[in-house]
Amino acid sequence: MPPDPDPSQTAAPPLVLNHPGRVALLAGELVANRLRARPGLRLILPTGRTPVGMYGVLRDHAADGSLVTGRATLFQLDEYAGLPPDDERSYAAYLARELRGIRFAAVHGLDGSAPDPDAECARHQALLDAAPLDLVVLGLGRDGHVAFDEPGSDLDTDTRRVRLAETTRADAAGDFGVLEAVPREALTVGMRSLAGARELLMLVTGAAKAHALRAMLEDAPGPGSPASLLRTHPRLTIVCDTAAAAELSPQAGWSSDRALIVLGHREPSVSPEHVISEESRARLRLAASECRADPPRAVILTGYSRTGGVSEAEQMKADWSVPGVPALLEDAGRNTSENASRSLPIVRAIGDIRRVTVVTSTWHLRAPFFFRPFPRFGLETSFRFSPRGRWPRMLWHELTQAPAMHRERREAMAAMRLPPEPALPERSGAGGAR
Repeated sequence: MPPDPDPSQTAAPPLVLNHPGRVALLAGELVANRLRARPGLRLILPTGRTPVGMYGVLRDHAADGSLVTGRATLFQLDEYAGLPPDDERSYAAYLARELRGIRFAAVHGLDGSAPDPDAECARHQALLDAAPLDLVVLGLGRDGHVAFDEPGSDLDTDTRRVRLAETTRADAAGDFGVLEAVPREALTVGMRSLAGARELLMLVTGAAKAHALRAMLEDAPGPGSPASLLRTHPRLTIVCDTAAAAELSPQAGWSSDRALIVLGHREPSVSPEHVISEESRARLRLAASECRADPPRAVILTGYSRTGGVSEAEQMKADWSVPGVPALLEDAGRNTSENASRSLPIVRAIGDIRRVTVVTSTWHLRAPFFFRPFPRFGLETSFRFSPRGRWPRMLWHELTQAPAMHRERREAMAAMRLPPEPALPERSGAGGAR
C-alpha cells in the first residue's frame, strides 16, 4: 500500500453535508466551541448569504448563556468603499444585525466612508498584526475570491483598497437594487492575515459555488483562485453542501452514517503547547486504519491546551493525512468527560450520523463510561483501543481518578447545550453570492 501523502502538500478534504442548513448549524457549533476553548479569541467572521444561519445559531447560544464572548475580539473582514457603517447595505451594519444580543470585548470595523481609505486599511492592518488571529471564518466567491481578495491576489497582500470583479458586483446587485448601484471598490483584509491565522473555517453552499470549490481543491493552486492558496493551511476546515460539492471527485465517506472521535493525549510539562504524546500518534494511526476499512463522514479530533499554545486537537489535525476524510476539531473539552460532551453537539450538527467510533488507548479505562450517554441520542457507540502507552503510570492515573468520574460526567453533560434538529426547508440548490 503506498504511503499517505504529506499533509502539508495536500488540500484539506471538505466535509459534505446534505443541506445548507446543516452547514450553518455545524459552523455555529464550531465557532461556539472555539470561543469556549479560548475566551480571549481573536476572530474574523464573514458576511453574505451563506453564513446567515450560523449567526442564528450563535444568537441562540448567547440567549441561553452558553456563548463565551465577553473577552473575545472581532475584526471585520471587508467593506464596500463609500458606505458608512450606518448604511444598512454596509457589511458593518450586516454584522451589527446578525450579532445582535452578542457582546464582544472589542469590535474593530472597517469604515468604507473614511476620507483616506488607505490610512483606514493601514489602521486595520495594525490591529490585526498586534497579536495572532485565532479563527477566520470565510465564504467563497464564484470566481474563487475570499473576503474581497479577488483573482490576482497573492499571499503577500495586506488590508487594502481593491477594485471589485464584475462577477462579484453582479452577485451583490440584489442587495443594492440594480448593478449600477453596487460600489466598484472595497476595502478588504489581505491574504497574508488569512493565511497566518491559527485556524480557517470555510463555508460553501449552493450549486453556483461548485466550480469555484473544484478550482480551489482540485485545480493547480494560483492567484487566479485566491482560495486555492489557502488549501494547504494546516488547520483549514471546509464545510459544504452537496450542491457545492457537485463538481468534486466523489469520496466514499460522503454518504456514511459514521463518525470517529479520536481522544488526544499530551506530554505534560514538555512545552507550552503540551506536545502530543506517542499515545496520540498511535491513536491517529489506528483511526487511519479504521477510515480505510470503513470511510466515515468525518473524524473529530479532541484535545485542549490550558496554556494558550497549540492544543492536542490542533497538533493532530496537522498530522492527519487520510485522503478524502475531513477532520474537525473539538478544542474546548478539558478532560475526557468534556471531550465527550463537547463532541456530541458537533456530531448532532453534522446530521445523518448513527454510528460513533471512539479511538483511545487500552489503558483508558474510564473512556467508555464518559461516552455512555451517546446511545440516548440515537448513536450506536463503539470503541477502538490502541495498546500503546505507559501502562503502569496511566493505569494508576485511571484508578485514582475513578471516584470522580460520576461527578465529572454529570457536570460535563449538564454544561452541554445540544442543538435542536433543524427544520430544514426544501433545498434551492442555486446558491447566492457568498
